[in-house]
Amino acid sequence: MKNLEHVGKIADDIKTITIQWATNIAREACKIMEQKLRDAEFLNHDELVKFFDQASQMLIDARETEPLLRNAMKYAKFKLKEWVDANSVADSFKEYLGWIEREEEIRPKIWAELIHDGDDIFTHCHSKSVIDILKKAWNDWKKIHVYNTETRPLYQWRKTSLDLLQAWVPNTMLVDSSAGFFVDNTMWNTVDIKEIFLWSDCIKPDWTVINKIWSFSIWLSAWNSWVPLYVVWSLLKIDTMDKVWIETRSGKELWPDAPDWLDIMNFAFDRIPHKCITGIITEFGVIRPENLMREVKKHYPRMLE
Repeated sequence: MKNLEHVGKIADDIKTITIQWATNIAREACKIMEQKLRDAEFLNHDELVKFFDQASQMLIDARETEPLLRNAMKYAKFKLKEWVDANSVADSFKEYLGWIEREEEIRPKIWAELIHDGDDIFTHCHSKSVIDILKKAWNDWKKIHVYNTETRPLYQWRKTSLDLLQAWVPNTMLVDSSAGFFVDNTMWNTVDIKEIFLWSDCIKPDWTVINKIWSFSIWLSAWNSWVPLYVVWSLLKIDTMDKVWIETRSGKELWPDAPDWLDIMNFAFDRIPHKCITGIITEFGVIRPENLMREVKKHYPRMLE
């Protein structure tokens, strides 16, 4: 099917991390689906269903661990089941994009209230949402200092430091393996961390959080020293289908020329228990983990169907 060629290009860009970060991935996937559904001429409903199933699965397969993308396809499929035309299904993708834009606008305002003048803040992610609010806090004359990890072996979050420094936000970078010791105020008190903000790749139905590897050790340290730990997240990213697992990557990332007989385990993510998360910063306010499903049911009921 000719229309699938363009969808395949977006899927390839997602798979090769040319398009990266959850929001960008979902946004580009929704845009291409909306565009192709409006442009194509389907002979009948069966042909529309065939295109939707193939195109949506192609995009989901490009990043199977991305619930924001999966939920977009799930939401649009409800329209498809109602025997509507292609434009109506396209409208559902446009609506979903509107939800994404709304939460990106509202959530930073909610988050800003948690940051105080003079706070030392720790973060473990490279997220545009996280960086934007830290920049906003600084521009609001809150004299914060941000500590963030470097993220080995690919050093993706050196970009976090670059982005903050370009905005004149005071920043200190440290290696992942030192993060747990650093944030524990009972063992190390030269820097008194006031809040920890973690991005989240997804939240599971049991309220546990999946995030970049080393998040678990940071959580343990925060719990041990009573440092508030907040997860920055959208209700649109709930893993209602319980499809997301802990991703492992090639050992070549860690040691390209490793001996053939050496087995290397390279976790990309880990899992944070919900019980000691202070709150989850969403587009509908700061929510306790145990209340998440209630809020999803209230605001996005079709995510649970």
